[in-house]
Amino acid sequence: MATHRRLSPLEFAIGSGVLVITVLAAATASYLSIQQPTLIDGRVLVYPAVWSTASVATAVWVSRTVRVRPQRWLGAAVGVGYTVALLWLSGTLGASAGLPMSQLELTLPGWGPILLYDNGLVSLSIVPFKLIAYLSLGYIVAVLVAAAGSARTAALGLGSCVSCAAPLLLAVAGLFGGSQATTMVASAGYDLATVVLLATFGLLVRAAQKTAAPCEISTPKGDAQ
Repeated sequence: MATHRRLSPLEFAIGSGVLVITVLAAATASYLSIQQPTLIDGRVLVYPAVWSTASVATAVWVSRTVRVRPQRWLGAAVGVGYTVALLWLSGTLGASAGLPMSQLELTLPGWGPILLYDNGLVSLSIVPFKLIAYLSLGYIVAVLVAAAGSARTAALGLGSCVSCAAPLLLAVAGLFGGSQATTMVASAGYDLATVVLLATFGLLVRAAQKTAAPCEISTPKGDAQ
């Protein structure tokens, strides 16, 4: 009689990460073959791969590890609010510019397709790999809050939002150094953001381990027989 071994959370996470990187690599190879764009910096290929793979793999691992979630409604509320805050601070979601529009721009997979949308009330500027990261952070926070009943976990991750500081840095670079300085600042910003994002996921994984760990109840020596 055949028996099926249940995959561990780590195996699920690795499998999800491999799937993401495989799909992204295939899409990128097809795009480069057809469009043949000129790449000034090879790091533009690395950022989407690292952000997307780490985001999905971590979210899957946390989901499979933290199974007991007694306060799901609290987790959902905090997770949604946290995600909206990330989207707002990153510029993905914002106030309307007053000019209704809907535009889809094709570019490197992961960076694109970029969706620009404005309905007169709110605006959206969606870069796929960044959206995946923010949604993953929001989901992980929702799971941990639902499990632990504490919103303290939501304090993690806001620093991983590269676009929160990037506009100001790019503006300063453009004023004093021209386009070359702007490009340098943009690259450095994403390098730093990638490190911070990975560190944030590491902290969330550690929090998930503590949340899922069984409680140890100590008994007085005199009671032990």
